[in-house]
Amino acid sequence: MDPVLLLSALLLLAFGLIGVGTAEPGLLQDHLLRVGAALLALVLGHLLPPRLLLRYALHALVGVLLLLVLVLLVGDGPRGVRRWFYLGPVVLQPSELAKLALILYLSSFVGRRGEDYPILGPVLAVGSLVGLVLVEPDFATAAFLAGLAVLLFVLAGIPWPRLLGMGLAVALVVLPFSGLYLAQFRYVSERFANFVDYLQGESEPGGGAYQVVQAKKALLLGGPFGQGPGATLPHLPEAHNDMVFASVVFATGWLGGAVVFLLYTLILLRSLAVGLALKGGERLLALGLGLYLALQAALNIGVTLGVLPVTGVPLPLVSYGGSSLLVSGFAVGLLSRLAREAAERPRRKGVAR
Repeated sequence: MDPVLLLSALLLLAFGLIGVGTAEPGLLQDHLLRVGAALLALVLGHLLPPRLLLRYALHALVGVLLLLVLVLLVGDGPRGVRRWFYLGPVVLQPSELAKLALILYLSSFVGRRGEDYPILGPVLAVGSLVGLVLVEPDFATAAFLAGLAVLLFVLAGIPWPRLLGMGLAVALVVLPFSGLYLAQFRYVSERFANFVDYLQGESEPGGGAYQVVQAKKALLLGGPFGQGPGATLPHLPEAHNDMVFASVVFATGWLGGAVVFLLYTLILLRSLAVGLALKGGERLLALGLGLYLALQAALNIGVTLGVLPVTGVPLPLVSYGGSSLLVSGFAVGLLSRLAREAAERPRRKGVAR
């Protein structure tokens, strides 16, 4: 396995154990089992040939689309939200699988057809994924999927005029329904309104910005070197999941937070190096996996620092959550396999000569 990626993943998983143990000690044993499952997913991602995954990427996309439809019919969640399948002790969130399916499908498409091929099919596929996640409702994940798709299109070399034209067409279709959506799922607009109030200094304890206010308290109390895993964290909703970065910094200090940020930066830089050494669909796959992990981490940390509205996006490899840990672990394993193949190909060319 690639040493940089493996060490980064192991350290992030260790920080996750510290963060979850600090926020919710009662969940530590359960989280340890999930970390074990994430490690198995990492090994599986490293063992599977990328070309095989790209070959069956469309099948994976169709499977995820079916799961997203099914979760809307028989899924569960609090306050009428339908995002999860509760299968005994196992909880499955299809929208997490959608991130990996999206990267695989677009990478496969570019590898087979190239950037000059009409992209109406991929745009419809991405729109279907985003639309189904939006209806759950999960606005943050839907927006993340759409943004990730745009970045992948750009990296694939799709001409800007074509992207802008497609974006305008999608906007014209979606805008007439935006008012109905916001009326039905008021939490979306309320989160933005609360965030604006917070920036203007008008939020009060107990309001919508309460999480951010408490997270910043935990960050400040952490100090340079932290309070230690056994210290009592100030009351912070979702401190083991969406706000786990605050728990990590509270326990390990600003130094620990800087290390977490550095680890995601290393993963992104390694993915860029691997992508530049590959071609076609495998290049886009490496870049997409690195972007998925790094951008989602940036979103989560940005929310905790109070510079972004509350999104509910987990911190990859760190937050408490089975589906997120499995997908992010598999992504690191697959990226490690791509790194190995990128290193082996120059040797094969040398032998062939």
